Amino acid sequence: MIRPVLAIGGLTLTLLLGGCPSNMISNPDNLVFPDSAVSYSQHVQPFFTLRCFPCHDSYNASGDIKLTDYSSVMFSRANMVVPGNPDQSLLMLVLNGSIQHISGQINEIPAHQIYGIRTWIQEGALPN
Repeated sequence: MIRPVLAIGGLTLTLLLGGCPSNMISNPDNLVFPDSAVSYSQHVQPFFTLRCFPCHDSYNASGDIKLTDYSSVMFSRANMVVPGNPDQSLLMLVLNGSIQHISGQINEIPAHQIYGIRTWIQEGALPN
């Protein structure tokens, strides 16, 4: 009787671990943005998921700001993202330290990631 239970447990574990995408990034420092053609789905949303979700997901929308999907990012707050104009986008002003984050500080974000978000906004903040 123990063997079937072990076999089922082993099969379940194999399916669970085997079903995880191998390209999934779990460390936010490993997220790399290209110099151009920044994609919302491939770069920006993973950035929000890894760096911002503890406070800005659907359940914990600190400051009433949700960063869960493109629509929330673009329309939850006026001027959060101004396509083509990162210098007028509240998101960039917070990320580059021009405006203080509501919590007083945010975890240190590598400059290349901030530049990647800036590039996405400069390129029109497309939902690609």
